[in-house]
Amino acid sequence: MFGESCNNNAHPRCRFCYVQGPTGPTGPTGPAGGPTGSTGPTGPTGATGMTGPTGPTGPTGSTGATGMTGATPNLTIGTVTTGAPGSTATASITGTAPNFILSLSIPQGPTGPTGVSGPTGATGITGPTGATGATGPTGPTGPTGPTGSSDS
Repeated sequence: MFGESCNNNAHPRCRFCYVQGPTGPTGPTGPAGGPTGSTGPTGPTGATGMTGPTGPTGPTGSTGATGMTGATPNLTIGTVTTGAPGSTATASITGTAPNFILSLSIPQGPTGPTGVSGPTGATGITGPTGATGATGPTGPTGPTGPTGSSDS
């Protein structure tokens, strides 16, 4: 502490000692400042900041009341058509609840490969003979043949 201030008169190495007195009373409050000025115009709205992280999931709410039982649907098959090969199968439901009509279009499948030839069947019975036709004209007389020998 040599060469420094202290508040202890009895310090043997103190060169600049002093005695501190009691704290004085608080002074009076000063006068108030001038009147407050008017508020300036509001500045432009700043850019929207980044969205913060999603908070934790809240507790599950209570179970709601059970709804009324609906009418059982009555489903009828309407038209079923064969679509072109390679087309998409379609289904449509028409009608009003509870009576619905289901119509379908199902694409034709590709032609399959030719099957193996079956065995030859048994010969059938001979059919009836037809009527004899009319006799044709007599043909020309042919040449006379050689005379034979007589052995008598």
